[in-house]
Amino acid sequence: MIKKRIDTLDFLRGFALLGIIFANIAPIITPSSLQSNYFWSQISFYAIYERFFIIFSFLFGIGFYIFITRAVNRGNHSTILFIRRLIVLFIFGLIHQFFQLGEALLPYAIFGFILIPFYKLKPKINFIIAVILLILAVFLGGSYFMILPMFLLGLCMGQWGIFENITAHQKAFRIVQVSSLCLLPVVLFIQYFLMKENEQIDLAGAIAAPFVSAFYVTTLTLLLRHNRIQKVLTPLKYVGKMALTNYLVQTVLILTASGLFDLKGYVHQTTLMNIAFIILIIQMIYSTIWFQYFKIGPMEFIWRIATYGKLPDRYKTNANHSKLPQ
Repeated sequence: MIKKRIDTLDFLRGFALLGIIFANIAPIITPSSLQSNYFWSQISFYAIYERFFIIFSFLFGIGFYIFITRAVNRGNHSTILFIRRLIVLFIFGLIHQFFQLGEALLPYAIFGFILIPFYKLKPKINFIIAVILLILAVFLGGSYFMILPMFLLGLCMGQWGIFENITAHQKAFRIVQVSSLCLLPVVLFIQYFLMKENEQIDLAGAIAAPFVSAFYVTTLTLLLRHNRIQKVLTPLKYVGKMALTNYLVQTVLILTASGLFDLKGYVHQTTLMNIAFIILIIQMIYSTIWFQYFKIGPMEFIWRIATYGKLPDRYKTNANHSKLPQ
């Protein structure tokens, strides 16, 4: 039984959003002329491209398991609630699609329906299916093909309770971290070769992305075992705690910056990266302030109301004692 919120997952969601904004800012603005910067181009290709989208998909799978399990434990109609949750997410994604082509919410909602029957399968079966689908996705060479296998990997990690008791699974985290680190030179060289020699950008990114993402997730998870690091990274947790809100607000802030600074024309890649940094700082500040007064983000609040048809009981007490009017 999952009794409380798992902070590590919020840190990981916040971390994923950090990378997503650097990947999305240029596609959202779509300048007519983008002057690349060698440093940022290399960072984007080898450290950002598809890496954080995969992490976000993995976390969605864990979130699916947690949501269904909690609903079952409360005696609610878990499948019906999750379907309603997906329908609301689909609507959010449909609207968001007008402002950001290729956004994640719409495909997440669609693949979410496919994920439902896997909840009743054993975690080993889900893991095997996930690995097979991930291999196929790599050779198909597209981020959308990776959504379902990463959902399933997240689901089986939830079924195994990996993030509920990280201490008990610390050795497994370390093995995955070291293994992925050792394989990074190989997969990054393959990515370099495919990009430079054959210009197979999608395939190149897909091959390296799972290993880089695994290294990111395991490394951050292990670092968070130290209280000092947790305290330093607390703003990251707050960003991740309202991940849906911040994902949508990123688009709003990027489009606002585009309008203010006329970024639709000629723009330097460094300028976009600097704007992304500023947006992240803004999000860390307002997210931290928000959770001094509230227990849930604004879009998350709407999502829950639309899912349950009312404010869940566990939030009513907090709403009555909030420092600011609701």
